[in-house]
Amino acid sequence: MLFTSLLVLFFSQLFHFAHAANWYTVEWDAPKFTALSGDLVVPKLPQAGGTPYVWPGLQSGNGVLQAVLDGRKGAWWIGDGFYGTPSLPWGQGFSVSPGQTVHFTFQLGNNNVWTCTLSGPGSATTTLTIPNSTMNRAILAVELTNVPFNFGPVIYRNLKITATTAASGWCGKTVSLGYSTGQYTVTGATASGNTCSVSQVTMPSHS
Repeated sequence: MLFTSLLVLFFSQLFHFAHAANWYTVEWDAPKFTALSGDLVVPKLPQAGGTPYVWPGLQSGNGVLQAVLDGRKGAWWIGDGFYGTPSLPWGQGFSVSPGQTVHFTFQLGNNNVWTCTLSGPGSATTTLTIPNSTMNRAILAVELTNVPFNFGPVIYRNLKITATTAASGWCGKTVSLGYSTGQYTVTGATASGNTCSVSQVTMPSHS
C-alpha cells in the first residue's frame, strides 16, 4: 500500500508514494524491528468513492510489510502483504465489520522469513521471505485518496513492538505525518528489554 515519510530524503526509499494521498501516521524508529503485534478496532466505513487504507506495518528501505484494512469496495477487508523488492504475491485475508477487533502479528524467524497472522472474525496466516530488508520503522497508518478522514477514531490496543536494541531508547518517542503534537494519543507505553508495550493508540479524525 502507499507510504510516505516526513523526510524528503526518505521518499527515494518508498514504493507506494502518490501525491494525491493524505497520510496520518504514528511511527517508531529503531535500528531493526523483529516483531509487531496488536489489536486493531475496525473503524466505521468512510464515504464511498475514494481509496481508504488503514494499516499497521514495518518498513525497510526496500518496502513495507503490512496488514491492510482495505475499504475501496464499500466494505472492509483485511489482508497481509509486502510491497517492495522483492515483488511478492499478496497474502490471505478476510472481511471485517466496523466495531470488530482484529489481532495482527508480524514475527521474524530464521532466513529472513516473516510469519504474519490475522485473527478475529476470521483467521489467516501468510509466510513471506523478504531478504535484504532491515525493518527500521514501525508504523500505524491511515492512507486516504479522495476520501476525507472523518471516520475516526482508529484505535489500536495491546501493541507489542520488538527490536534488536533496548526499547528504553525508542519506545517513548513517536513521530507523525499528518498530525501535530497532541492530536493523537499514545497511552501506557512501557519498555521492557527489547520490547515496547503500548496499551492504546488513538488516531482521531482529521480535516
